[in-house]
Amino acid sequence: MNMSHVYLDTSILIKRYIKEENSNIADTYFHKAHRGETVICLSEINLGEAAVVFDKYSRRMGIDARSRLQTMLSELGLLERSSSVEIYPVSSHIIREAVKTVLEQHIYIVDAIQLETCIEAGKAVFCSADEELNTTARKLGMETTL
Repeated sequence: MNMSHVYLDTSILIKRYIKEENSNIADTYFHKAHRGETVICLSEINLGEAAVVFDKYSRRMGIDARSRLQTMLSELGLLERSSSVEIYPVSSHIIREAVKTVLEQHIYIVDAIQLETCIEAGKAVFCSADEELNTTARKLGMETTL
């Protein structure tokens, strides 16, 4: 399994900042990235979706959403400066491909954007806590970690 590049979808990304089931997976990839052993790939859409999730948790659990988001952005910025994080823009090409994926695979557009971004990233292994999304990724020919 090529683990030099791993695409973390939002369901795994947020587990780095909110401890819950599978948080150890996120922590492992971040530790590897800090040591220069792997590159974490993300879409810009992950950042926005993470803000939504942190906001949801703030209302349900009383966490400080802004603080969690700032912590995430700070860590990602540090890793990006050391070339251990690649954040891909949501381009019109990605949107067009994602729309095709939505219609073919019957999935949520943000999930399709993440899958298409992983494809754009090249040989990145896709990592999601959502088993249905992992199944769709495998249908599209991607290698998954879970």
